[in-house]
Amino acid sequence: MFILETEKLKLIPLDAQNLRWSIQDRRKMERNLGVKITDTELEEPVKTAMRTSLKMVLENKKDYLWFTSWEIVLKKENRIIGGLCFKGYPDEKGRVEIGYGLQDEYRCKGYATEAVKELINWAFSFNHVTEAIAETEKDNLPSHRVLEKVGMQKYEENEKMFWWKLNKV
Repeated sequence: MFILETEKLKLIPLDAQNLRWSIQDRRKMERNLGVKITDTELEEPVKTAMRTSLKMVLENKKDYLWFTSWEIVLKKENRIIGGLCFKGYPDEKGRVEIGYGLQDEYRCKGYATEAVKELINWAFSFNHVTEAIAETEKDNLPSHRVLEKVGMQKYEENEKMFWWKLNKV
């Protein structure tokens, strides 16, 4: 199983079976990954997005890492504390969009920054990836801080959203 590791975290990309279990029976997925079993249930909008991810993973088996959910595991607790993903394969300009979220009790502790930075570094290890982008709601200040800490800068906005980017050096 492919895993990215940082000082405090493991980032585990879900294969098709684990992604299916994450939607249908998270306890089964947690057991299969060897992490602490929790009673965490995904909200329906998240499940809907993950069903779309599963469809894309099944259609892109060779490149599934760009379409799947990556579970964020806190090493010291061996527990899933959130997730991140790419919103698809890098586009023709080499841009890849990243999304992420943490459980409430693990926010504002640096874990999102550590996870996002690692996943962007992994993406930048590919020659065809030249830029990472993200979007946040204007009132999501903690997420703004995460993106600023990984080096992203705002490049566009509308009434509700900011768009951020980081160019590969």
